[in-house]
Amino acid sequence: MADTAPQLKRKREQEAEEEETPSTEEKEAGVGNGTSAPVRLPFSGFRVQKVLRESARDKIIFLHGKVNEDSGDTHGEDAVVILEKTPFQVEHAAQLLTGSPELKLQFSNDIYSTYNLFPPRHLSDIKTTVVYPATEKHLQKYMRQDLRLIRETGDDYRTITLPYLESQSLSIQWVYNILDKKAEADRIVFENPDPSDGFVLIPDLKWNQQQLDDLYLIAICHRRGIRSLRDLTPEHLPLLRNILREGQEAILKRYQVARGSRDDTSPQEPCYLLRNMTSKSHWKLLALALILVVVMVWYSISREDKYIEFFYFPISEKKEPCFQGEAERQASKIFGNRSREQPIFLQLKDYFWVKTPSTYELPFGTKGSEDLLLRVLAITSYSIPESIKSLECRRCVVVGNGHRLRNSSLGGVINKYDVVIRLNNAPVAGYEGDVGSKTTIRLFYPESAHFDPKIENNPDTLLVLVAFKAMDFHWIETILSDKKRVRKGFWKQPPLIWDVNPKQVRILNPFFMEIAADKLLSLPIQQPRKIKQKPTTGLLAITLALHLCDLVHIAGFGYPDASNKKQTIHYYEQITLKSMAGSGHNVSQEAIAIKRMLEMGAVKNLTYF
Repeated sequence: MADTAPQLKRKREQEAEEEETPSTEEKEAGVGNGTSAPVRLPFSGFRVQKVLRESARDKIIFLHGKVNEDSGDTHGEDAVVILEKTPFQVEHAAQLLTGSPELKLQFSNDIYSTYNLFPPRHLSDIKTTVVYPATEKHLQKYMRQDLRLIRETGDDYRTITLPYLESQSLSIQWVYNILDKKAEADRIVFENPDPSDGFVLIPDLKWNQQQLDDLYLIAICHRRGIRSLRDLTPEHLPLLRNILREGQEAILKRYQVARGSRDDTSPQEPCYLLRNMTSKSHWKLLALALILVVVMVWYSISREDKYIEFFYFPISEKKEPCFQGEAERQASKIFGNRSREQPIFLQLKDYFWVKTPSTYELPFGTKGSEDLLLRVLAITSYSIPESIKSLECRRCVVVGNGHRLRNSSLGGVINKYDVVIRLNNAPVAGYEGDVGSKTTIRLFYPESAHFDPKIENNPDTLLVLVAFKAMDFHWIETILSDKKRVRKGFWKQPPLIWDVNPKQVRILNPFFMEIAADKLLSLPIQQPRKIKQKPTTGLLAITLALHLCDLVHIAGFGYPDASNKKQTIHYYEQITLKSMAGSGHNVSQEAIAIKRMLEMGAVKNLTYF
């Protein structure tokens, strides 16, 4: 057997998509499986070139090496070897401690001791998978890859994904070897030979076939041309039903799971099978997985090209019509027509040439802070970028920081808007799949400024300061002019080093804070309390969007119920509603205000509220 191995070199490619444990490649077509006869690796020597991937959690490592270098070929050949620690076999576990096991003490403390145990040879096997000869595609396959979650339409699959798969796919000769009984025939658990609706059920090589807790079988259909769920149509339903019903029955029979006493129930009834499978705790996940797969497949068929929406919020692929001035008309119903005359960002001319009086102090006006503000406006800017001004119709989305964005998969949708408005120090890096990567405008105040703004923003992002107190102007001046830093007067220490281009900084007109408090929350502007009630940055961002944009959508808004004290309020950190105490924000009143805007159609929500 060992002598014939180098000549046979049968490739086996398991195109599994699991991140940490891809299936293995077998070499010897037509040779029995599971034999205990001595064998050798199908090459000589193995010089490690690179560790492609490793996982301490799963006890697995993927190695790329050069082999057969002593055969006269100075370059040798490429091979991939996967080493994986095998799971414990319960029935043999006691043997590890019988007799006088070989031990090495690591440490001992009171009643606790930790050792390295060196098991006997027959209990110390390492599952070794060989891919030889390996190509560049194999090296790429087993290398650690960054995961990306994308939204794929039927057209995307036909025009982008399918051509790529056809050009890049690896050999699947191993599949045909199984179907034609040229390999692994003795491992087949069940077969329905029908060429159209039949299949072969066989253990996946991830499973060592020793314990049922991690049972893993694969069904290979005789019908060719089905590459993935995307290729399924209603004509494949008989095949899917066969896999579900006959596959479950074969599993029950082969692995001797008790049937129970319901003799009056048809053995072909899925509910009967599910009841019996769940009678054993280790069958629960298997049963649920089988049912889930079939439900997903049936759902995909019923929705045809929209199958992927099973995983997402139901957002239309077509852009919602955008009508110029529509948001402004809606805003006038809420805030009145006077707000149209107000500039969105404060301008130097209003504080340099003409002293524009302000009725209120911060955060609702600039009264008493004019001199400090003048120095800030001298080094920042106030214009709306041409990329926004030139748009015929401005489509905007305000991305809140709420927990509802977690696992929403809205990233691709958010990136398609013309203007993406974000809040405070909410991160983008690492959350792109849920919140997107594009940031046009970010509202912040000193305590919420990210310490490295270049990480979470784009190079052309406008950083818009929302000033709640005079010290906020003092902070931005010292940062941008590199003066002595301010350390007192803040409820949390803001950044002392903040690397930004001053021309990307804007100062939000406090007028919008005033009308948000007055028109949306019915708050008194003149407040005697030391800690004034005021709108959140999120509500302020919606107010800004209604005056800047023609179409306004929101995502990630809403707080958990007051009774839910453990629910986190942000998608990126583990803080609860308790942290809002003493903030001066009335989140219940803001929820009412946002619902009012949703009901009247001024804004539209991409997440639930």
